[in-house]
Amino acid sequence: MNKGRRDLLKVLGTSAFTVSASTLLGTVNSTGNAYAAASSSIALPNPLADYEIIAMGINWSEGPVWWGDEMGQLLFSDVPGNTMYRWDRESISVFLSPSGIEEFPVPDYIREGGSNGLALGRGGLLIADSGTRSITFLDLKTRKKRVLVGEYQGKKLNSPNDLVLARNGDVYFTDPPYGLVGVRDSTMRELDFTGVFRLTPDDKLYLIADNLFPNGIALSPDNQVLYVTDSSGWIAIDLDADGTPGAQRVLVSAEEIGGRGDGMKSDTKGNLWCSGPGGIHVFSGTGERIGFAPIEGRVSNCAFSPSGHLFVTNGDKVLRARISSNFL
Repeated sequence: MNKGRRDLLKVLGTSAFTVSASTLLGTVNSTGNAYAAASSSIALPNPLADYEIIAMGINWSEGPVWWGDEMGQLLFSDVPGNTMYRWDRESISVFLSPSGIEEFPVPDYIREGGSNGLALGRGGLLIADSGTRSITFLDLKTRKKRVLVGEYQGKKLNSPNDLVLARNGDVYFTDPPYGLVGVRDSTMRELDFTGVFRLTPDDKLYLIADNLFPNGIALSPDNQVLYVTDSSGWIAIDLDADGTPGAQRVLVSAEEIGGRGDGMKSDTKGNLWCSGPGGIHVFSGTGERIGFAPIEGRVSNCAFSPSGHLFVTNGDKVLRARISSNFL
């Protein structure tokens, strides 16, 4: 990253920009409810308010995770920029660069060389490392990284995209080929499927599903249902006590909301906060559409903080918004 871009990020990060919903989010209907996705005329309550832009000038923001208590900080990825950033409630700074592949120049078959999804766990930071095509662990004190797994049955993973930590220490992750030039048609792919996997605390790797084109991933609060964003919509996979997959079903179809989604998070009530067409869609654990926050531009993922805010990675920006009281 050049000095100009770093300086821009630092300047923009020195204070959050408060913006009105009409300025940032575009159309709001006459009842005050956010406009719904193009495929539906249903007016849904907006779960977010008081939007602020906390970072701009990013290539493609992804993988936000809150680290610490209310006085903590946000970490997020710039996947093609091969950089992980930190927002410390006052300013933006580089936390890790490179965040993914360390080879320079980046090989020409790599489309997205940096970290993608992030999750706290194992006493540090777990990374869906698109650039190295692996799941890695980052020591948050030394900022040293090590690979946890990069192959399945002797073949390289595609490019891990997102991950979630279970209460027992298992790491579930998605492995689409978005990080490779050509994506589905990349000549560097070794696996003939795009999988959902479970990595155990002793680093044994198990296949959960090989019939999806997965992206985002989340777990129900009781860890009995795994949710995966697929090209067809949002998929629910039942899990037994040891993490073995059971029945698989479509929770919400992409057709129902006018397109497919990206990253998502589950809240303590079991609701899913999903990036999708036009902004953030909130679904109940049974697939009912219960909220919609319209946001202009592409939304890739989100993260909760203890202060009652939702952080949204939004293309070249990162937003912070207050969660409405009836959604807390």
